[in-house]
Amino acid sequence: MTDVRDLIDYDTPHNYAELLARAGSARDTAHCTLCGLESDPLPPHALSLIKYRQTGSDKGSSRLYCEVHLAAWRDDATASRRPGRRGAEAPAHQICPTCFMQMPLTGGCPNCE
Repeated sequence: MTDVRDLIDYDTPHNYAELLARAGSARDTAHCTLCGLESDPLPPHALSLIKYRQTGSDKGSSRLYCEVHLAAWRDDATASRRPGRRGAEAPAHQICPTCFMQMPLTGGCPNCE
């Protein structure tokens, strides 16, 4: 069985059912990563998979998105490409340049200290 992450590019939505077919595997249902287990499982054709870069992993990590969360992801991606515009709010946490973990607003990475 092929790892579906080998079949796709980073930061691009792909239909999960098509990826499973290309990888030679099947699933009846799966959960949106952001909805979690509180929501009903969805059929693979109703989900999109996006692969992200991840430190320490050549294959990266992947997340499944339902239609609602995929639309929000697309809106965020479009907003980030607009020149001269920033989000309405600053991020709640900074990222540590050494270990890439989230740091509290008070500063200092708890992982590296």
